[in-house]
Amino acid sequence: MKKLRKFLKLFFVLLLLAGIGATGYYLYARYENNRHAQASFYSRPALKKAKDGTSISSGHYNFAAFKKKLSDKYPAVYDASFESPMMTKIGANYIIPGQVTTPSFDFQKNKVTQTDSMVPQGLTIAGKYLLISAYDSTHQHRSVIYVLDKKTGRYLKNVQVSGSPHLGGIAYDPVAKNIWVTGSQQDQSALMSFSLKKLEKYNYAKTKEPIKYDYVIALPTIQRASCVTYYDDQLFVGFFNQSDNGQIASYPIARQKPFKGTITSDQIKAVTGQVSWALGSGSASMDRQIQGIAFYQNYVILSQSYGSKDSKLFFFPLTALDSLDESNAEKVVLMPPYLEQIYVNNGQLLMLFESGAKPYARGDIMKMDRILSANINALLGS
Repeated sequence: MKKLRKFLKLFFVLLLLAGIGATGYYLYARYENNRHAQASFYSRPALKKAKDGTSISSGHYNFAAFKKKLSDKYPAVYDASFESPMMTKIGANYIIPGQVTTPSFDFQKNKVTQTDSMVPQGLTIAGKYLLISAYDSTHQHRSVIYVLDKKTGRYLKNVQVSGSPHLGGIAYDPVAKNIWVTGSQQDQSALMSFSLKKLEKYNYAKTKEPIKYDYVIALPTIQRASCVTYYDDQLFVGFFNQSDNGQIASYPIARQKPFKGTITSDQIKAVTGQVSWALGSGSASMDRQIQGIAFYQNYVILSQSYGSKDSKLFFFPLTALDSLDESNAEKVVLMPPYLEQIYVNNGQLLMLFESGAKPYARGDIMKMDRILSANINALLGS
């Protein structure tokens, strides 16, 4: 009888241990399966390239993973982008091309090579196109402008510009049909422009040259032009500052000769060759670390970003244009890090981020490898 009891006791102990082992193995297998499934869910999608070699697949997430990450980390931004009425689908969730690889002229090798270091900066809509400016963070390649079909987001081509300017901002004048970008000229901030027609005709395979500017305007009152936008027949240019307040200056665009399509004659201070010097007709201080500026109804919208901390969107009344200090903002919305240029389109705010670029895609930050489109009224109500 004692032997039977001992046997039964040992049997039940072994059975318990076997049960614990089986349960542990099941839980571990389930954990591993979930871990692998999650890793697969958030893994970089398979690389796709356009005919010219520019990557056109998303740099980090598939669309479902992108939405899940945004919903978990920034629910108010997610609601304004995906749960609120979309006034237009143009630009919404378009993949930023070239995040994995971009062909551009290599200054060291003196030929076109691939770079994985392009950093997106500026965003605008020009006619039938959506344009994204970018620079090579290694400064080994020419800066480029990616050209997308405005309605579908389909990548069409990249346009190389002379040198490796930061291209912090890009804007389109729909009256003169000129595209303006920020850069530098003779160690000064500058605005450069070329026509939409020139952009449409550009074909590097044929010319082997960067696009040629029609106008180069030096801006002595702006230390470093970080953003530009078109509004009410004017170019508004912002100066980015890491510590002190920045500056915003407005430049009226002439609609009559002799300076038709560029800075008005009373703004021209000197002309030497293709380079003109201009002073803004009006200027105002603005909050530090500003990367983008846009106008919507009675609001001035500024994007602020520097480093891996959350970015901010500031909504100011137009009456505060002369004092764009954070204390005067009617609304401040937290955004993912590395927010760059913003663009208003039919009640939607298109937002471009540089967090998907190789130099900044670090750690567990939300890597924004697509253009984000949010309902502006929803952002104001968030």
